Amino acid sequence: MKTGSALIGFVLRCSVVTCISISLSLVVAAAAYGQKPPKIGVVNFQEVALQSKVGKATKARLEKLADQMQKEVKTEEDKFLARQKAFESKASKLTAAERQNQTDALERESVAIKRLIQDKTEKFRKEEADSVAELSRQITPVIKAFAAEKGYTVILEARRPGLLYYDKNLDLTAEIVKRFDQASK
Repeated sequence: MKTGSALIGFVLRCSVVTCISISLSLVVAAAAYGQKPPKIGVVNFQEVALQSKVGKATKARLEKLADQMQKEVKTEEDKFLARQKAFESKASKLTAAERQNQTDALERESVAIKRLIQDKTEKFRKEEADSVAELSRQITPVIKAFAAEKGYTVILEARRPGLLYYDKNLDLTAEIVKRFDQASK
């Protein structure tokens, strides 16, 4: 598993390094031919998603879903703990066979609760990933339109591995949030 994520990290770093290398090559080539150098900007996608109206609504919806799922799990856990406590209080009065039957039933219930937690966690992660993908699908055209309108040659993601430094004057995040909000009305 580590090898796969290390490979993905390496590929991402290489793609950013390649992008930066190409951008630098364009700057040098443009300067050599007397052309205007490419215009480069940086956007923090996470900030756009969290600061935009659509992103805030998505975050609120996900928080509500998480709370609902936690309540469902807590209800089941509370029921289980009550049954377990009742069993412990009367266990000494039960026959060995009855104790074993109730212990087995509690064990099955414990496994079912663990599975419920796994299912809810998996469902939430999928919903979260789908929401991020949908936000990306909505934000990307806004960034592309902005780049075309303002003459940007390259717009990089600020949090990408390999982007070690950028001048804060290149940061377009606030403008993209504003335009995304306008486009989302």
